[in-house]
Amino acid sequence: MVAGFDTLETLTVDYNTLKSRYGVNVIQDRATEIDYAAKKLKLAKGDVVSYDKLIVSPGPDFKYGAVEGYSKKLAEGNFPAAWHAGPQTLVLRDQINALPQGGTVLISSPVDPYRCPPAPYERASFIANKLKDTNPTAKVIILDSKDDFIFHDVYLDFWKKEHGLGTPNARIEWVPKKDGGHVTKLDTKNRTLTTANGQVHKGDVINIIPPEMAGSFVRMNGLAEGDWAPFNSQDFSTKRDKDVYIIGDSAAADPMPKTGYIASNQAKVVTKAIQAELTGKEIGTPFITNNCVAMAAEDWGMTVAETFRYAGNHHPYEESYVMSDPTENPYYRHIRAEVAKNWQRTFRKDIFS
Repeated sequence: MVAGFDTLETLTVDYNTLKSRYGVNVIQDRATEIDYAAKKLKLAKGDVVSYDKLIVSPGPDFKYGAVEGYSKKLAEGNFPAAWHAGPQTLVLRDQINALPQGGTVLISSPVDPYRCPPAPYERASFIANKLKDTNPTAKVIILDSKDDFIFHDVYLDFWKKEHGLGTPNARIEWVPKKDGGHVTKLDTKNRTLTTANGQVHKGDVINIIPPEMAGSFVRMNGLAEGDWAPFNSQDFSTKRDKDVYIIGDSAAADPMPKTGYIASNQAKVVTKAIQAELTGKEIGTPFITNNCVAMAAEDWGMTVAETFRYAGNHHPYEESYVMSDPTENPYYRHIRAEVAKNWQRTFRKDIFS
């Protein structure tokens, strides 16, 4: 038996078809505890499931305490992180809509690694695009805990052309870590963010995207070392137990970014490795791909195609990639915007069909 559990609350899949066609039995419950010695998994409602091989992919948790004065309670209130779609997203939307004329939106972008690397800059771009029409004297300031980010050149090119980046009346400003972008403190009363070098920024809307760490299930079950869970690079089995495997955002998968596409392909590597072991065959050499898409506007898209080839546990993966370049034919960005819009549909089809 191979078991893989996460919180399964709103999954648009026909469970009966999964069971009849693939022999997959979906249990809608939360996994709580692994009994490694007995090879059993305890569930929140009290059931216990036996396993031969266990795959875990619980996603990340937030390190709210990385910013003094911030908390989960504030994120669920008037200072939304809005990094998981839901109520916080709607709060942030309403705050942007209510921004006073000439107001300021502060976005704090976290240190690597975190889920969906280009997303803070995509978010900032679309907020600025909206303000261009509804609140043209307002400003978006990205306070970054990094000096570089994926699609850096493309986004800066877009911001210069569309929002005057680098000019006195710029609608968007990017402050890298070296220039004082790393946020260390939130003052809720005065609505300010303080950075590591003492700079203070006041915002009408404050969107703190916290740093991330392995999910609580991983940490509570002793799979993590530090913030993330290490694994054996050839088959993604955990350092804690060779029959427990980890994929996705909780895994210490550097240099692989934390994307859904990566997690999907990690899952394929794991299933092939488990099949090989159970049938007495040699485990293959993993070759993992990542396709990441992002947008700066409805007609301004960008893509990156990456490959990660297993090179041994002492030097786990060799990376190569091809990324969008702002100097290329401008028409390509229109094509890539359409690719980005269709990406989720094709990705979901790959996972669930």
